[in-house]
Amino acid sequence: MKTYLLTLFSVISMLNLQVFAEATNPTVKAAEEKLQRARPLDLTKIRLTGGPLKAAQDADIKYLLELEPDRMLAGYRIRAGLEPKAEGYGGWDAVDSRQLTGHIAGHYLSAISLMYAATGNEEFKKRADYIISEFKEVQDKRGNGYLGAIIDRNGTDGSELLARMAQGYIQGSGFDLNGLWSPWYTLHKTYAGLRDAYRYTGSKMALEIEIKFAKWAQDILNPLSDAQIQRMLGTEFGGMNEIMADLYADTGDEQWLKFSYKFEHESFIEPLAAHQNRLGGLHGNTQIPKLIGSIDRFAYTGNGRDIIAAGFFWDAVVQQHTFATGGHGNVENFPPADVWADVVQGSGRTAETCNVYNMLKLTRRLFEFVPNAHYADFEEKALFNHILSSINPQNSRTCYMVSVGQGVTREYQDMFRSFTCCVGTGMESHALHGEGIYYVFDKKLWVNTFLPSIADWESENVKLTVDTNFPIGETARLTIATESPKEFTMALRRPYWAGDGFSVKINGESMSNAQSGIPAQNNRGSRRGGRGGGDASNTDNTNPAPRGPSTYVEIKRTWSSGDTVELTLPKSLYLEPTPDDPNVAAIMWGPIVLAGNMDNMGTATVDSQEANRGGRRGRGGRSINVPVLVASGQPISNWLKPVEGQPGNFKTVNVGFLPDKTAKDVDLMPFYLLHDHAYTIYWNLYTKQDWESRK
Repeated sequence: MKTYLLTLFSVISMLNLQVFAEATNPTVKAAEEKLQRARPLDLTKIRLTGGPLKAAQDADIKYLLELEPDRMLAGYRIRAGLEPKAEGYGGWDAVDSRQLTGHIAGHYLSAISLMYAATGNEEFKKRADYIISEFKEVQDKRGNGYLGAIIDRNGTDGSELLARMAQGYIQGSGFDLNGLWSPWYTLHKTYAGLRDAYRYTGSKMALEIEIKFAKWAQDILNPLSDAQIQRMLGTEFGGMNEIMADLYADTGDEQWLKFSYKFEHESFIEPLAAHQNRLGGLHGNTQIPKLIGSIDRFAYTGNGRDIIAAGFFWDAVVQQHTFATGGHGNVENFPPADVWADVVQGSGRTAETCNVYNMLKLTRRLFEFVPNAHYADFEEKALFNHILSSINPQNSRTCYMVSVGQGVTREYQDMFRSFTCCVGTGMESHALHGEGIYYVFDKKLWVNTFLPSIADWESENVKLTVDTNFPIGETARLTIATESPKEFTMALRRPYWAGDGFSVKINGESMSNAQSGIPAQNNRGSRRGGRGGGDASNTDNTNPAPRGPSTYVEIKRTWSSGDTVELTLPKSLYLEPTPDDPNVAAIMWGPIVLAGNMDNMGTATVDSQEANRGGRRGRGGRSINVPVLVASGQPISNWLKPVEGQPGNFKTVNVGFLPDKTAKDVDLMPFYLLHDHAYTIYWNLYTKQDWESRK
């Protein structure tokens, strides 16, 4: 496994790098500037101009504006003894049940703050200001700094149950703490909303409320021993370590940095810091936020243990647990490392959307300290396959699970009733599509992902416009605008999947590899954002994935307004097999997962053994018929053909067979486009000899 430890250690020792930082306190920001090697362009300086991610953003905007803040705030007001201004929402946010009451208001405040930055729409700031004023009224009414709406099954207020911990009463397990469902996880959403409102809308009141809320938490936890704290951390607590580290970054008050260690789950972090993957069987979304806190704290302190743990965790998840779509997990838990062929052949609940949202946060942050292309590879994989597939742009419905099984469907949510965790993170995800595209450092501009967009590199007075029909298309045109000629280096990601057909033209003139600096960066054997996708473990030599890691083409020149860079990004077809069974594989078109439409396959009664190798394993023996592909050992170009006039659409030819041995070829298309249908991502492959023997 590649952990990039030498690179990480070199980053830790760097002391004189000029960078942008998320920290708003000048002293903390200066410390962060010594560590970062790339800074993301501010979300306010990037605008999406088209393409499927813009459509997803627009669908999210429509949904956010349809929601009613007073309904989200009902639980807060009721618990504080105030009259609610509207009836509360239901589902996981219900005011009268043992749920995660209040988490949606926190997610929503983060989402509208982010969307204000991403679009400049003043309605989002207006709504954020209103929610913050309501939070202040609730907090003032309570009088102790607490700001929450959670209750137990008996209706006892969460502040009372959590206060018992100060006296040493700690009863908890995976999702239950003193009778509450993941209380710190739920409160974390409110903390995060306040932080984001301060950072993205400039609300000083939000920061004041957050500080008072944090002081309440201090009063609860400071009396506890280390052993008691660790017992408490056995219950999911979200990104509370991240929140306290960020509060330090925004205030410069070191008590919050110290307090962040109250949420340091030693039994989980220590093995990661020692490069041990013990993730199998653990709840995925409980773990990822802990490492986001670690990498944030590294940014502010340079603590090597934090980045080693975060970097190793990312490597382990992406290389040993990640599906072709960028998602991971089986029924919310990590499968054993490199052992999940059986998982993707089934109809179980796989690939929770919250997990991918949090992995992308971790990925973007890691790139700031180690700007290697393998982080951008994962972001591209996760964005265009899982995140984009998690929202239906026609009706704004988002998904809890975006399953990678066989004959499965997405878990669309009831957007005005369910209010699950993935509805909450979905609100935020589609405001963040501008993140991770452009980074800058000194006189260097990275372009990591090719999206229709405009980027304003304000410090250099340079604007970059990207026109592309990617991911369906295979070209991108970048145009520079600047008031006067400007010398800088443009680092363009050359994706591993682009192969030999990749080309660059400047102002219409072709560049040779030598002129363009290819390869500008060697990523030391990276698996490019997930198992498969060019991994040398692909044993099917007739359908090898593109070889060699992604690199950066670095073009250093004096740029003038109107200069253009044209890229050709040809996508090839290849298989991405599971690590433990090369005959269970996804079909890739460049970075895009192709999904097979199962709606016309019918259903059948199958036994468990047959279902495991041919049909969807369903309840009561009923199953969607899922074809197998008798194509193992054959070049993919022989049996998968493009559909004329429908770019991105393909059809198998004479290799598809149903479990009853009936020939049935399959229509495939980009997964993110295949909404409201049953589908298959991973296919069982047979050689002709094996299939004849089976028949």
